[in-house]
Amino acid sequence: MDEKLRRSHSLVYAFTGLVALLVGIGIGRFGYPPLIPAIISQKWFTIAQANYLGAANLTGYIIGSSTATLLNKYVRSVTLIRIMLILTVLTFLGCAFRIPFSIYFALRVIAGITGGILMVLTAPTLFKHTSRENKGLIGGFIFSGVGIGIALSGTIIPLLVNKGLSVTWFAYALTAIVLILFTWNGWPEGSNEKHDIHAKTHGPGVGFWNKTIVLLVVSYVSNAIGFVPHTVFWVDFISRGLDLGIETGTHLWVLLGLSAAIGPLLTGFLADKIGFAKSIRISLLIKAIGVVLPLISTAIWSLTISSVFVGSLALGISSLAAGRTAELVSPALQKKVWSYMTVTYSIAHALTAYMLTYLFSVYGSYYMLFTIGAISLIIGSITDYLSSKSAKK
Repeated sequence: MDEKLRRSHSLVYAFTGLVALLVGIGIGRFGYPPLIPAIISQKWFTIAQANYLGAANLTGYIIGSSTATLLNKYVRSVTLIRIMLILTVLTFLGCAFRIPFSIYFALRVIAGITGGILMVLTAPTLFKHTSRENKGLIGGFIFSGVGIGIALSGTIIPLLVNKGLSVTWFAYALTAIVLILFTWNGWPEGSNEKHDIHAKTHGPGVGFWNKTIVLLVVSYVSNAIGFVPHTVFWVDFISRGLDLGIETGTHLWVLLGLSAAIGPLLTGFLADKIGFAKSIRISLLIKAIGVVLPLISTAIWSLTISSVFVGSLALGISSLAAGRTAELVSPALQKKVWSYMTVTYSIAHALTAYMLTYLFSVYGSYYMLFTIGAISLIIGSITDYLSSKSAKK
């Protein structure tokens, strides 16, 4: 009876976390890129302005993930999460109108900030109330919210855009409001706490930046670098590089998004069976295979497997990294460590995107990009092994 009740509560908590990331990042961040063609064609903004709006969200995301634990020092966790969700909805409503570029830019920055804060706070807030044996699956369920948003961006959103940009943004807002209200009271009892900046890590004399955590951060950064070829160049590589057309490129992007929605559940199940550390390094190697596949064959079967492997592990590894963080440090420090990991991931991903874009402009080689990505993921797997080995000493 108690076990069934506990599992039921865990599912409610997991769905609540899923909704937070679905609204804040799945829609708040990944709901914008599919709208860019319509924003340009309907003359809301120029091509350059539309791209700047995309960068604005990433800038806000870095700001939000950097300041999340500081804000949590003064505002309780669940209260802060709810405020961020409400602010996200308000940005949707604001973006539904043809307003000056500067205001639109500010709204996209705010949406990025709310997404960054939600990414940092959601999983640690719920992990403190999740049993060890179910932590992997619950974490996977939470992070699948982002993948669902990516999948929706490639399927339902193009249909909404045909009704107009304003209708699309209002649909975002309405969907978010319904989901937020449905999960408003879905947070665990006792989870609405402030962040304790004076908390200590587990173990006597263990510093915050111990070798194990540093190596884990490096591994996570390697994952960010390895993901860039697919996030930035995948559709263009298929459409123009292989001359397969935009339709094929879009279909494989949707497949990547659908895989991202399912992937965290699979990696979470694996983590509950063999542990987070082993799951991370195995996932990084599988993701490396996915990045390498286009170098081996450009047949549809190869591109399909590549989309599935990379997509399913894009957020799957994030879920595993969050769970591994929960294993290595005390509950009070999880938000701080996860904040650093989220920030370094975002910065590494952005800088790599610029670097690879420059390299591509100079050399014009897609294959060089995939090679760099695969090598980075292999390094990440090795680094995670060293982190795990260091933790056992």
